Amino acid sequence: MDIGKRFEEILQHVKHPSELRLNNMLDPFVLGYQEDDQSSEILFCTQEWEKNQRDEIHGGAIASMFDTAMGVTAAAYQGTGSVSTADLQVSFIRPFLSGAFIFSTQITSLGKTLIRTTCVAREKQSGKIVATASGTFVPYKKQESI
Repeated sequence: MDIGKRFEEILQHVKHPSELRLNNMLDPFVLGYQEDDQSSEILFCTQEWEKNQRDEIHGGAIASMFDTAMGVTAAAYQGTGSVSTADLQVSFIRPFLSGAFIFSTQITSLGKTLIRTTCVAREKQSGKIVATASGTFVPYKKQESI
């Protein structure tokens, strides 16, 4: 299966329309990917529920966007269709104030048991970096029933 199909299938699963889940509420959109360097660009548009009292996107929502962007990318390139987060580190640089953000994820190590990633979040309009992150993911292997 080609990588584009994998991204489509993973997002269909992540954004299950009949269920109220965080990934679904974040509404990620894959802008593109580069198979040769195992990278992707995922868009998140600001939603009212994500904002704090200062009208900025809440840090927890931002961390969830990083987790989703890197997790979707890790799952797509690993091929299992699902991963679990083992580690996530976020560095906030500027407040998230604009209407849309592009999360550029790069796989730095694609192993059988661990997938390491880095990610940079930029304002869509200005291109300014607003935060960076790194994450480690474990491929989820579906266990057979006994």
